[in-house]
Amino acid sequence: MTTRLRRLMIRNHSFLQRVLVQHDRTLCFGNHNISTHRESIWNRNFKTKQCMGANSSRRELSTSFSKETAIQNILLEENKCRTLEHIPKMRSILPNEKATVGSAVLVPLCTVNGVPSVLFTLRSSRLKNHRGEVSFPGGKQDRTDRDIIHTALRETEEELGIPPSTVDVWGRLKPMPQRVAASTVVAVLGNVGEVDLTKLKLSPREVSAVFPLSFSHLLDPAHQRYTTMKQRHDTNFTYTLPVWLGGPHRIWGLTAIMLDQVLVAMATDWYKSVLRSSARR
Repeated sequence: MTTRLRRLMIRNHSFLQRVLVQHDRTLCFGNHNISTHRESIWNRNFKTKQCMGANSSRRELSTSFSKETAIQNILLEENKCRTLEHIPKMRSILPNEKATVGSAVLVPLCTVNGVPSVLFTLRSSRLKNHRGEVSFPGGKQDRTDRDIIHTALRETEEELGIPPSTVDVWGRLKPMPQRVAASTVVAVLGNVGEVDLTKLKLSPREVSAVFPLSFSHLLDPAHQRYTTMKQRHDTNFTYTLPVWLGGPHRIWGLTAIMLDQVLVAMATDWYKSVLRSSARR
């Protein structure tokens, strides 16, 4: 990264720029992050070895089948192992790796009528910040939370009524910057199984609606867009962010950035990230 870009980052703490400027730095996680939250240490070590010992046919799950078959199998154990192997190899979008983790969200992987999907929430109009925006269930970490995964599961139960014991936690993605400087949010991947939307117990104070989007929809280029923006005081600096259309609500902002990283991790052969930042001299 050039000295010019570093100075821009220091002067301007805008959220989108903090997300993108250091997109090329690599972050690795410890092995403890690739286990389900409710498993014993023995089971965690056993499953880690299973994933690490996966053969080449498992690692090439999505390339050995058609795209449709790969999407149908995207929530199976084989792709779970493949995803967890790929996460440490992903590039970091975190400007400050020393920033403290302040919040966590659960990315609810699920099936709806048997169709592999991702569950989204629409934030309540009663909330002070980001009202009416598409998001994932989550919130700030409490002092009583055991770890950041516990935060994501607790918040999900509070917002959607999904018990933590029913969530198969795959692992956590790399931290991402929030609008507040020196604080990050972590996206936790978790399979909540078959979902009946009518039986979810929504918290009206936090959630006004929920809706699923299938992986077929999310991985369809016809529904993928991007937006390129320029810095207000320096039009030579631009950044590109993903946007998803075609559903009941537009997906953009931090939720779109998280979704981008989820698809990079889970469907790397079928999805290419559009996150970019650049500067012209």
